[in-house]
Amino acid sequence: MNFVAIDFETANPNRSSICSIGLAIVRNGVITKSKHMYVRPNPDWYHGINVSIHGISDEHTRDKPTFRTQWKDLKPYFENQTIVAHNAAFDLSVLRKALDESNLRYPDLEYHCSYRLSKETLNLASHKLDVLAQHFRISLKHHNAESDARASAEVAIRLMKKFKVGSMDELAAITGFRVGTLSGGPNSHSSFSKR
Repeated sequence: MNFVAIDFETANPNRSSICSIGLAIVRNGVITKSKHMYVRPNPDWYHGINVSIHGISDEHTRDKPTFRTQWKDLKPYFENQTIVAHNAAFDLSVLRKALDESNLRYPDLEYHCSYRLSKETLNLASHKLDVLAQHFRISLKHHNAESDARASAEVAIRLMKKFKVGSMDELAAITGFRVGTLSGGPNSHSSFSKR
């Protein structure tokens, strides 16, 4: 049960416009560390809809380093890691766009989606992160990237315990999902999807 849960918040509709990053590091089924980073977005402007969702604005990020500058510190959390995100299709597309815009090589990683896995395995009216947090009694400050990453990690941990498996790969296998991948080489992306 080792993985890194991630969450990105964006400043505007452009997927490369990361303004906030949350990480939750899970080792042996326990969150051992989490962190939050503000990022000066690229392109550097804020859309009102995005601000209304996460509450982040230019005053939070104008003096922060860009994603490109921060990637050196971030890369170890992604390179050769198992990544979990709630709505991984969004978060991985944000990562790819930010790397593309920064002319940076993709890290080699595998990824899983706590949204898709919970939708497949839990009989709930909704599988949004705030609903799952309430269902599992997980503390959540929704759209705070660190809190969202921690909640996504907790959801994944609960699902692994429910199915008595020791890894996200095992959970994907028994629920019929093909593991998503990202790599710096040829065929650089394959989506997390049903077999």
